[in-house]
Amino acid sequence: MTNKDLIGDLGERKLIEMIIKKSESFQTKYFDKNSLKSHIGDDAGIIAIGNKFLVLSSDMLIEKHHFPKEMTYYQRGFKAVTVNLSDIAGMGAYPVGILISLALPKNLPINEYDNLLDGIIEACQFYNSPLLGGDTNEGDELIISGTGIGISDDENVLMQYGFKNNDLIAISGEIGLSAIGFEILNQGLEKTKRLLMDNDINSEFIDTSISKILSPMAKVKEGIMLKRSKTVTSATDITDGLSIELHQIHNSSIKYNRGNSEDLGFMIYEDKIPFIDTIKKIAILLNKDYQDLIFNFGEDFELLFTIDSNKINEFKEYFKDKKYYIIGEVNKSNKIQVSLINGKIKEIDLKGYQHFNK
Repeated sequence: MTNKDLIGDLGERKLIEMIIKKSESFQTKYFDKNSLKSHIGDDAGIIAIGNKFLVLSSDMLIEKHHFPKEMTYYQRGFKAVTVNLSDIAGMGAYPVGILISLALPKNLPINEYDNLLDGIIEACQFYNSPLLGGDTNEGDELIISGTGIGISDDENVLMQYGFKNNDLIAISGEIGLSAIGFEILNQGLEKTKRLLMDNDINSEFIDTSISKILSPMAKVKEGIMLKRSKTVTSATDITDGLSIELHQIHNSSIKYNRGNSEDLGFMIYEDKIPFIDTIKKIAILLNKDYQDLIFNFGEDFELLFTIDSNKINEFKEYFKDKKYYIIGEVNKSNKIQVSLINGKIKEIDLKGYQHFNK
């Protein structure tokens, strides 16, 4: 690496890996995977406080990258809380508070600032997670930086590693809809809705897709339930795309379960993806690759998790009133693959939304 290399050539994941690598020697003083005294590199940071575990996440939203122009300031405020608490949900912890810092352009109308605050406060009320403080400063554009705070009452925090051979792979809801919602807005709301409806795409599906991108919701209750069920072996939230999250938990398992999981892989079954036929049809109408919509967009804020196959009946009973889809299984291929409806097997490349990429 030379002084002429640029961070834009690396992408967000590589930059995060550099942070983790540089801090590892210091972290080993505090991290024991059996006691979880402290840990960096999962959905959220963890530190033991007495007999409980403090779970901390941080996320920054920048206007030009994270807020479609159709998103109201209320929705922007709500999303800022959602993205931080989604990481808490991915660990199965209880959210107990959030810090919010704002960079505000001087030309932001006061009424829109008021709407932004309403979104933040109402999201805090919705997730039962009070606003504890933060900071404000001037910026060239709106930037919202949050820190979510959660508590786990025991050491069984859901981690990205821990799955084993024959475990089942599941998601807490539909994926790809936020990508469709984004494309509908990007290609022109009214004309694109009309195009889809003229081709027999259900209006409710269209509206749900738009809502997924403009008003995302964190699966906090579901995360707590996953932890309580004692049937789930690993979990994460889907923010950067299913492909990235699958590779992330695969790499985490190799790193932290060394000797037990180097040969483990994932097989996703395309016919198990919810609404796959509708997504394919929409992709054709919008001139998009349907696999990009499913695997490589992100912003779904669903949970990706693995279930002990020996406890699947217990899981089904525990989750009988909640939505979930089993979409694959853990195997010993040491590959991350998808079995297509046409019978072909394809590798799932490491793609998805990454900041700093050109």
